[in-house]
Amino acid sequence: MISAMVGGNLGKDAELRQAGSDNVCSFSVASSTKQKDKEQTTWVRCSLWGKRGEALVKHLKKGTKVAVVGSLTT
Repeated sequence: MISAMVGGNLGKDAELRQAGSDNVCSFSVASSTKQKDKEQTTWVRCSLWGKRGEALVKHLKKGTKVAVVGSLTT
């Protein structure tokens, strides 16, 4: 398992959808780094499964600052 941590802002409101018998909350985090006078943004797609996603979807709105820790898959 590969662990990852990303911090940044949500690009749009989180979405809740049905996946089989579970609910999935999906959202994208924009993480920016600055090198000299250049800023680079990396987008990371995140998913929260089950009750945790159901509970947090109402709080995950566009522009909200978040920190996400979890396993990384490609």
